[in-house]
Amino acid sequence: MDWPRARAILLVAFTVVNLFLAYSIWGPTGFLAGLARDAHPENVSQLRRTLLERGLDLPVTVAVPRSPVSMRFLHVEVPPTPEYPDRAAEPSGDGQYRLGTASQPNGMPIRPSIDEESRAAVYWPRGAGLAAREVKLDNTERVLRVAEDYLHQAGLMPFGARFMAIRPRAESGNQVVEFMQYYNETPVLSGFVRVEVSGRGIEKVERLWVIPKGYNTDAPPKDVRPVGEALVRLAGRTDMRSRTIRDIHLGHYAGRPFTLDQEEAVNGWDTVPVWRITMENGDLYYINAFNLQWEEP
Repeated sequence: MDWPRARAILLVAFTVVNLFLAYSIWGPTGFLAGLARDAHPENVSQLRRTLLERGLDLPVTVAVPRSPVSMRFLHVEVPPTPEYPDRAAEPSGDGQYRLGTASQPNGMPIRPSIDEESRAAVYWPRGAGLAAREVKLDNTERVLRVAEDYLHQAGLMPFGARFMAIRPRAESGNQVVEFMQYYNETPVLSGFVRVEVSGRGIEKVERLWVIPKGYNTDAPPKDVRPVGEALVRLAGRTDMRSRTIRDIHLGHYAGRPFTLDQEEAVNGWDTVPVWRITMENGDLYYINAFNLQWEEP
C-alpha cells in the first residue's frame, strides 16, 4: 500500500470536512436561514394540503407563525373611567348604552356609547367633519393612513398602540383597521382600537384599552399547542361563512371574564395565549393555545 498517498488523501478529506463544518457554523446567514425554514415545526406545505382536504384554504400568502414551546398567563387591567360618569343604567335596546350623540362642528362625537357586549367605548363620526376622507378601500396603505391620522387628530390613539391588521367587515363591506397593545412582542388581543373606514371616511371607532401588568408567576409556564393543531380543529367547524384564512396571530386574550360596571375601581383579569385566526370575510376565531378549546369573541 502507498502509505504516503493514503495519508495525503485522508488529510485532504479531513480538511474538506472541517471547512464544511466551519461554513455551516460561521458562514452566511442566508444558508442557515434556508435550513431553518425547512425545519419549521409545522411542515407548512403538508399542513396546507391537509387543511385543503378538509375544505379549509390556507393561501401561500398567509404567514404561519412558529409555535413557542411554552407561555404564561398575562395579567391585564382596565383603569377606572371617570370620563363616563353619566353612563346609562339600562341598555338602549340595540346593544349599546347611550351616553349622548351630540357632535362637535368637526364631526367628532362628544361622548361615546358603551357597547353592551365588549364594553368598548364606541364613537360614530359617520364620515362627517374631521372624519370625512375620500378613500379607495382596496388601497390598504391609504386606509391605514386615514385611520391613524383620525385617531391622532381626535385624541383617540392610546400610548403604545401598534398597527396589527386590516380586515373587512362582512356586513358593510368596509375595512376595519386594528391597533393593539403589545407585550414582549406579542399582541394583547383583549384590548383594542378598531377603526371602520368606508369610502367616505371614518364611520366608527371602537376603543377598549387594557394595560398589561406582567405575567402571572403563580402558575408555571404551560406547553403551547402547535398552530397546525389549532387550524385542523378550525377546519372541523361546519358553521363558518368563509373557508379561506386571511391571517393568523398568537396573542393574549380572554373573552368576557370581567365587567366594567365598577367605574371607580381598577378591573383586572388574566388572559390566556390564543391562536386568533381571521377569515377572508373578516370573521374571527379564537382557539386556546393551551388546550385548543374555543374562546368566545
